[in-house]
Amino acid sequence: MAAGFEFNDVATAVWAEFGELTIKSSPARVPSSSLRLDPVDACIDASEEARKLMCRYGENYSPLGMWSIQYRSYVAASGRVIAVGAGFMWQLGTSFAEALTYVVEGDGGADRTERAAWL
Repeated sequence: MAAGFEFNDVATAVWAEFGELTIKSSPARVPSSSLRLDPVDACIDASEEARKLMCRYGENYSPLGMWSIQYRSYVAASGRVIAVGAGFMWQLGTSFAEALTYVVEGDGGADRTERAAWL
């Protein structure tokens, strides 16, 4: 437990293997994307968002890092990876591997933006 979080096993495993790594999209992906896995930066001011995610979805969401430089990303105990911004949420993948594929390759332009006024 750190910074008010009880980290789930998926987050701990991802950080152990990939912590402080930045994954960037391929040059062909438009718009470009990135995922920075930073266990320290990810926790800054994230406890209230994580609490809201847990209340909404009923599982532990641990901070993962930053998506596309500006959006905090979380990984659920189930492996689902999301990113959040002011009133919006993006489904990056149902697993960490799927989220990496999305960050690097994209998905043909499908819009993954969801309105999340509850955030």
